[in-house]
Amino acid sequence: MHQRIHAAGSVISRLFLASPTNIDLLFDEGMLDNWPLEDSRSHAGVARLRTQPDTKEALDRDHLYLFTGVSAPLAQPYESPYVTDDGLVFEDSVTLRVRELYSQFGLAVPNQGTYPDDHIGYEIAFVSTGCYEIGAGNPAALAPTREMFEAHLTAFAPAVLTAVRKHAQTAVYQALPDLTEGLLNAIGTFLDEQ
Repeated sequence: MHQRIHAAGSVISRLFLASPTNIDLLFDEGMLDNWPLEDSRSHAGVARLRTQPDTKEALDRDHLYLFTGVSAPLAQPYESPYVTDDGLVFEDSVTLRVRELYSQFGLAVPNQGTYPDDHIGYEIAFVSTGCYEIGAGNPAALAPTREMFEAHLTAFAPAVLTAVRKHAQTAVYQALPDLTEGLLNAIGTFLDEQ
């Protein structure tokens, strides 16, 4: 299961971080037939991707409005605004703790200081990698992965997914909440079994 979580997490995290570049792959029947997770949420997301493929321009626009915003993102992708009293991005207490968890794996967010560490895409990538490490026999990965999942990712991911579901205009981003919920459920089950 850890390999399936890692494979799904790799795709999902990238969709939050940037507009996809290899659009044909997202709508490829072979890829969709072999999506690594097989729960009902994942099936719903895959079914959405089997509709009319999106254009690069539409995906770029959807990603921009959802996660960057013209004045403010429609689906704020950072943890800090959801879990702190002042609602600011780059809140030290959250961002620095997330950064510490990344460093336990020897990881760091690219362009640190430009993009806050508590972006949902980075947190999904971290937890997915942590599950892979646990499954590959690295017991030291369990505590930081569990903390990131339970204290950080699940504290704000539902609100992000609700906003994406409400505002997404393309098949890819309309599928993303279901695919992400499937992944989060798989991660929760995997960690409960450890």
